[in-house]
Amino acid sequence: MHFALDEQQTLLRDSVARFVAQGGIGAAHWQQFADMGWLGAGLPESAGGYGGSALDVAIIAEQLGRGLVIEPFVEVAVLAAQALLPLQHEPPAAAALAELIEGRSIVAPALQPQGAELSQTRSGLRLSGAQTLVVGGTRADRFVVAATEGGGLSLLLLDAATPGLRRHDYRLIDGSAACDLHFDEMAIDGHQRLGAPGGAGPVIAAAREQAIVAQCAQALGVMDLALSTTRDYLLQRRQFGAAIASFQVLRHRLADMLLAQEQARATLHGALAALSAEDGDARGRAVSIAKVQSGRSGRFVGAQAIQLHGGIGMTDEYLIGHCFKRLMVLDQAQGSAAAHLATLAGRSTP
Repeated sequence: MHFALDEQQTLLRDSVARFVAQGGIGAAHWQQFADMGWLGAGLPESAGGYGGSALDVAIIAEQLGRGLVIEPFVEVAVLAAQALLPLQHEPPAAAALAELIEGRSIVAPALQPQGAELSQTRSGLRLSGAQTLVVGGTRADRFVVAATEGGGLSLLLLDAATPGLRRHDYRLIDGSAACDLHFDEMAIDGHQRLGAPGGAGPVIAAAREQAIVAQCAQALGVMDLALSTTRDYLLQRRQFGAAIASFQVLRHRLADMLLAQEQARATLHGALAALSAEDGDARGRAVSIAKVQSGRSGRFVGAQAIQLHGGIGMTDEYLIGHCFKRLMVLDQAQGSAAAHLATLAGRSTP
């Protein structure tokens, strides 16, 4: 795959960068995300999207990462949207997808493979259990929920006001909003279940792959911000009559940070290329490799940035600490680097 940006992709990158630079962060700007086409960027025109590719989504995600934007772009516009996309022939999914793209509603994904269970009782289908760490769920109008059923996973589309659904809101360390969902033997109507019972596993897996790649692009943007901020600090800070950027040991550490970032970029490009592969095992391997390297590089770049800043890097008021916190949250999203490394080890076992 060729990753040199064409004219349209360059314009897209620059428009997102300008928006972020002008302070386009926060709930009041979500509709602008839709108006500029970002929420449908990676969806086909047949679904009401703009026919873009995973690379277009990565371009947007990287710039949002560089601006430390904590709006749930990837969770809603990638993970939830990609989960609904294969089921758009069903009216509830089609309506939810259209409202998501247009910014008229937020559909948050609750797609952990374990925690919620759908069972058949004498009085009908009942949903019990919980879904945790639902990013974007605090403002969601709907949830697309995974629940175990008959040895597989089923997808449910639930309104936030559905009786029996309880929500506990909280903030993550980077300031982003998340919630836990609790299902108290909820009565489920047939139209709330999407697709075949127990048959949603492959749909969820494919959606997660798309989301992981987009989150790796976000992390790359955060790393770029941490690196450029640290470089500028070293150029401005002076000791013994010279900028500390002239000290060889600090220049070497800055070079190590750049190398780590470029390693993350290389594996991201590999995952983007693999998303179109027919071989599901090869695709999953490339995505996990990108996730592992993104986590490792992000932790290294963030920690080095704090150390090179000295005491100021530890303060909540300074930018670098927020970069590190954001990278740690992105590392844990959709499975940590350690979890994906274990998955890779399993794939390599004869």
